[in-house]
Amino acid sequence: MAVRLLRKPNARKQRFAARYAQNAKGATALEFAILGIPFMALLFGIIELAVIFFIGSIIEHATAEASRDIRTGEFQSAGNSSAAFKDAICANMSGVGSCDNLRVDVISAATGKFTDLSLPSSPEECTGSQEEIDDCQSAPPVLPADTYTATIGGDVVIVRTQYFHTLAVPSALTKLANSSGNTRVITAVTAFRNEPFGGNAPVGGG
Repeated sequence: MAVRLLRKPNARKQRFAARYAQNAKGATALEFAILGIPFMALLFGIIELAVIFFIGSIIEHATAEASRDIRTGEFQSAGNSSAAFKDAICANMSGVGSCDNLRVDVISAATGKFTDLSLPSSPEECTGSQEEIDDCQSAPPVLPADTYTATIGGDVVIVRTQYFHTLAVPSALTKLANSSGNTRVITAVTAFRNEPFGGNAPVGGG
């Protein structure tokens, strides 16, 4: 009888351990908690990347369309101002994004050589130690001023459009930011020689 009393608690422990090992309640919630964060980071990263590609495509189209009027001389004959050209790009963006986040540079040279052209510097990426990168990402984005040079027939021209897109997901997860303020600078560039409008002929070689 004494032997039975000693064995009974051990048997209970074994049965409890067996039931515990076979109990699958809460397994799904536990697995989701383990995999949920990296899965959501991957999902939102893919969505963020798709948005960047979409905006980039829109910016490239808008830049090409507006630049065509400079190349043919239509824009110069209609006003030829920095604000008007930026408005033309904004109009071609079809309501995608905010024009307040847009930087437009138009650089030209009458020498006919693209090597004589130099675009203003782009915003620097956040680099350095992790602490320096975090400080840079938390700082407000810096939007440089536009640069516009009036052009005539035969000039070589470079038009660069930069859109400062604020990322929805922290760059610590996606690594998509390339400027301060957790922003992605989306750039579109086109280079061309103006047609010989207004009696001006092309000068020099390309």
